Amino acid sequence: MDTVFWTQSIDLGTPAGKMLKRLSEILPQDRSYEITVFGSAPIQITVDPQLLSSDVDLFSSSEDVEHWVRKAGLGMDQADFFIQVCSELNFRTSPRWKDRTQSVVIGKCTFKFPHPIDILIAKLNRLEEKDLQAFRVVIAKTGHPTEAELIHELQMAVDLFRPSFDEEQGHDIANNCRRLWPLIFGREIDPRKEIIAPALQKRKEGYGEPTRDYKQELREAASSYGVKAG
Repeated sequence: MDTVFWTQSIDLGTPAGKMLKRLSEILPQDRSYEITVFGSAPIQITVDPQLLSSDVDLFSSSEDVEHWVRKAGLGMDQADFFIQVCSELNFRTSPRWKDRTQSVVIGKCTFKFPHPIDILIAKLNRLEEKDLQAFRVVIAKTGHPTEAELIHELQMAVDLFRPSFDEEQGHDIANNCRRLWPLIFGREIDPRKEIIAPALQKRKEGYGEPTRDYKQELREAASSYGVKAG
């Protein structure tokens, strides 16, 4: 997939853009901040200003961001439109996302916006109605991702399809792909056959793994000598 951004605009006049300007004002001016914005806000800022959300999700390696957000009364449960300071762990998407961000500098803050494809992949973790709407908006405005592009990108992010930990809920990407495909691409999909298996095959070929089953050969050799193989 072409890693060039599907749109070249950054609209800071949107509600999310204005909130980032406000954040840059309330943070200390004697240091620099690098902040990644995810969720629906980057789509509103870079693709369609009409895609609204109740919050701006972001994370930063600077641990004091949440302190200043709450001090300014901009945190969750403090305002109708708020900033949700998260962990980078909350942004579950392609491992390639850092290589294709856009950024803008406001004051002492560098705000990074992941590529729309990485925002959409992350939305597959939950795939609520607002997430489906994000897919519809991005495709309508940019023509991307095509079905082939999304399949390729999901193959490159195949580890997202591994089972969630017992403590986690709502992260069944395979099932969410089955829900998404008929609604967006008009057909059913078998994620294991069309995404997972081809990706694992590519990984196997990349490692140059042998086609011979050496473990089985060792078991048979051990058996012939009366030795129990582990």
